[in-house]
Amino acid sequence: MNSQLDIDEVHCKLIKASVLMQLPNVFDVRDKVDLSKNEVTALVSYSSILSSGKGYEVNKSYEIITKLLEYDSQNTMIKSAAEVILSRIGNFPGRKLLEIRYGLNNKISVPLRLEVIARESENTIYFDNQEIHLTDFQLLLFNSLKEEKNLSISAPTSAGKSFVLNLSLSQQIKDSNGKCIVYVVPTRALISEVSTRVREAIKKIGSDKAIIRTAPFPVDRNKIKSNIVYIFTQERLFSFLGAKDVLPHIDTLIVDEAHEIQKGKRGIILQASIDLALKKFKDIKLLFASPLINNPEYFLSLFKRTSDGKYFTEVVSPVGQNILLVNQVKSKPKCLSIKLVDEQKVTDIGEFDIPFKLRSRIADQIGNFVLSLASEDSAVISYSNTPASAEERAIAASKLAPEIKLSPELETFIHFVSSEIHPEYSLLECLKKGIAFHYGNMPSLLRSGVEDLYKRGDIKAIFCTSTLLQGVNLPAKHIVIESPKSGSEPMSRSDFLNLAGRSGRLLHEFHGNVWCIRPVDWANECFKGDKLQSISSAIDNMMVDGGVQIQQAFSQSSKDVNDEKKYDEANVALGKLYNDYLDSRDSSFIESYRSDTNSDSIDFTKQLIESIAITLPSDIVKNNQSIRPDYLENLHLYLQAQDSLEDFYPIHPYTAGSKRRVEKIIKILIDCFDWKIHENYITWLSYLSYQWVWGKPIGKILGDRIKHLADKKGEANVKPSTEIRKCLKSLETDVRFKMVKYFSAYIEILRYVSERKNLPSREHIDGYHIYLEFGSCKKSVLNLMSVGLSRFTALHLDKVFYFDEQDEPESYIIQLRKVDLMNLKIPKLCINEVINFI
Repeated sequence: MNSQLDIDEVHCKLIKASVLMQLPNVFDVRDKVDLSKNEVTALVSYSSILSSGKGYEVNKSYEIITKLLEYDSQNTMIKSAAEVILSRIGNFPGRKLLEIRYGLNNKISVPLRLEVIARESENTIYFDNQEIHLTDFQLLLFNSLKEEKNLSISAPTSAGKSFVLNLSLSQQIKDSNGKCIVYVVPTRALISEVSTRVREAIKKIGSDKAIIRTAPFPVDRNKIKSNIVYIFTQERLFSFLGAKDVLPHIDTLIVDEAHEIQKGKRGIILQASIDLALKKFKDIKLLFASPLINNPEYFLSLFKRTSDGKYFTEVVSPVGQNILLVNQVKSKPKCLSIKLVDEQKVTDIGEFDIPFKLRSRIADQIGNFVLSLASEDSAVISYSNTPASAEERAIAASKLAPEIKLSPELETFIHFVSSEIHPEYSLLECLKKGIAFHYGNMPSLLRSGVEDLYKRGDIKAIFCTSTLLQGVNLPAKHIVIESPKSGSEPMSRSDFLNLAGRSGRLLHEFHGNVWCIRPVDWANECFKGDKLQSISSAIDNMMVDGGVQIQQAFSQSSKDVNDEKKYDEANVALGKLYNDYLDSRDSSFIESYRSDTNSDSIDFTKQLIESIAITLPSDIVKNNQSIRPDYLENLHLYLQAQDSLEDFYPIHPYTAGSKRRVEKIIKILIDCFDWKIHENYITWLSYLSYQWVWGKPIGKILGDRIKHLADKKGEANVKPSTEIRKCLKSLETDVRFKMVKYFSAYIEILRYVSERKNLPSREHIDGYHIYLEFGSCKKSVLNLMSVGLSRFTALHLDKVFYFDEQDEPESYIIQLRKVDLMNLKIPKLCINEVINFI
């Protein structure tokens, strides 16, 4: 057993034994793998030797000792070795799970016990009278956050980064006053999750130490002396930075999921928003956090913060992942083969008979497979490429699943979905079987409701889209992936690793399982390759060929474009480059993109940028750089040419004629911004946006839409769930994204032109873009949402309370604390949200 070859063979036996033990009961496991006493001893010794290494060796040490634990949890030698090894590698969450699940046997020799105590002492911090044991990575991050002004870190999804960020935030807030911290996340779906997490952290040190805002309205620091934590998407950061009534301020900027900077137009917007923040506030403390990239220093270089910055990459995860390849077996429709792939090899686990066909409709195949994995202690997440496929697979699984006993919490949520969304929404039938789907366009309270029930154990399987890739914290014992894509492209290796990192719940499991269904058919073998991936920004990637895509977009109309996504991305890139041109006052900035192969193309792009003639003030162009500068100038010249601007002002939604005015503005934006939108869609879009900003409940909007279509097409020809999904998509992509962006620019340019013409002051022009993003034009409702409450709850609270619109939102919270919330005549889910909030 001393040769390297022998230990590799024994290790393969352990891997096979471990996977076989984790297979669902419905899989026909014919052979059991047994390890001899000598083999177990050899593996323990091997794990112990590896535990003194670094990176891959530490991961392998963890994998061996925890698989041995699961193989024979009663073995005293294994338990003792596990306690020492887990302590040695600084995996104190793993040691805690060992204690919870198997107990500690106190049979470690004195020298080893002293080592355990020493390692624990090294990794212990004291915060708010609490003793906290951190992993090696967490301790390094915690100390770096205290000591460094500019920091970029990369770590596995399950490394415990969020926990340390919360600790650091709490410490900053506890030790200071009047600090402004901005926390940037890639999606609105993440805003509610992060704000809840931060709020919980702040409660522990006293909620009076800081206020939390999720709307881009700067707080007047003369009125509120406490610390402020803003949680924004990159678009909201732009809006915040452009505020005029109350000047914004930032002391600390945290960019979470920073790797999103490589992804399309929103990656370019993220880079541009950070650039703008750093130009306005040069002394900002800056942090970038990303999963598993090998060049975290790239961010410091990109934003010129290398001279006083620190960066590091962590590859050790406190939870392991088994990447399992599942393929069908030729001529055996009810048989599958399983292999495990790791960084160095592929291990054949075997062929197994199953009680369902791996040849039927994809939704049924995935539904059956997910149900076979789900159990009382095994939560499952199945990744879907689109909201439609997530729904379809969840519905298929619900039809196959047995009846379950509904908990009171699940019954409450089902009632909420039926009454507040729609009684025919397909989610309802799924929930009755302990199954759900989850995607970014769903209303926030619906998403968080699904997440809470999943974390409670009432939902055992979720069919989820790319919200998982963008940081939503939904870890599971099992992740199921079939032919994955990111948008329309095959999934990248980095996205796969980010997704796979969601498998295995810290303090619940030593390992998670990632089931790759039919990987032989995948367009990209993203389950293989290096764990660390290089990153570069979307704008850098676009300029590799000198900006050909930008040149093509500049010469085209949206009507002639086949790939609208690429066209939009090129236009946003042009806006970014033009603003860089304004900053440098010449074209020297573009030289950083020049190479031996793209020089002629770079010259052409340079000429293109220099040819754009703008008469607008540069700060307006800068505040709206996600829109092409020549488009902004089109709107400027159009408004300037009007004899009277009175008919161009947005009207408050409660005023007669508001809907017609919105429709008129949409038509102007279509012409000036080359907005590709079908004529027939304009009426529906203006109606939808009008209902939304009026504060109509989403259930009422959806119900009216389905009734209208049923009257028009016939009830049998309308599928409520399909129309709900379409309507939610229109709300998120067209109303809350495109219209917000366009109306923000429209209002800023309209105010500028009005002032130049000495027309009524800008205060008379409604901030319609704010109404469009948040779904209300009432100041009291907007105030409630600005502190992080959902639109559902804000609208319901506004009906049963009188909130003074002149008061700060914090006074609303004081008002809520004084009443018996359980007696409020609003949905119980909304009451629960308020209780958790205050």
